[in-house]
Amino acid sequence: MNQSSSQRRPPQISIAFMLMLMLIFAFISAGFFYASRVPAIQTEFALLMTGKVPDATDGDPGRVAQITFLMFTYTSPLLLAGVISISVTVLRWYERRG
Repeated sequence: MNQSSSQRRPPQISIAFMLMLMLIFAFISAGFFYASRVPAIQTEFALLMTGKVPDATDGDPGRVAQITFLMFTYTSPLLLAGVISISVTVLRWYERRG
């Protein structure tokens, strides 16, 4: 039989899951921060917000910042998964040992 809604247990979220979400959102925020420093993305954002293309600046076109942002975007999920996997393995090894 179906239980009434007043008798159901509220959903529970473990601390480990909350910490994992915080870590993921921290990586996403860092990605947005690096994206805000890339001149090509700044230009696109200014075009989206104001409808005008900002004046071109002289000097370095920001290619290094763009490459850094792309490498961070592509490699951060793999690095995050690797670090978490290794840390869980080490913690389990210490628990079995002790």
